[in-house]
Amino acid sequence: MTTAQIGSVTAIGVYLVIMLIVGFLSSRNTNDVGDFYLGGRKLGPFVTAMSAEASDMSSYLLMGVRGKTSS
Repeated sequence: MTTAQIGSVTAIGVYLVIMLIVGFLSSRNTNDVGDFYLGGRKLGPFVTAMSAEASDMSSYLLMGVRGKTSS
């Protein structure tokens, strides 16, 4: 393995460990399905608006941009 490959594998491994730690810590604050899906209804309007906008942009990029570039 080259140095670049070792660096890439290490970065992916560190990212995986961090995501597992975040998931474990977050699972301790989740009591039921409502907490999981709705964040316990503690998310403010800013976070909700950013989530809606991210979903909107995702659908635009998935369908709209591809359709525009293929013609």
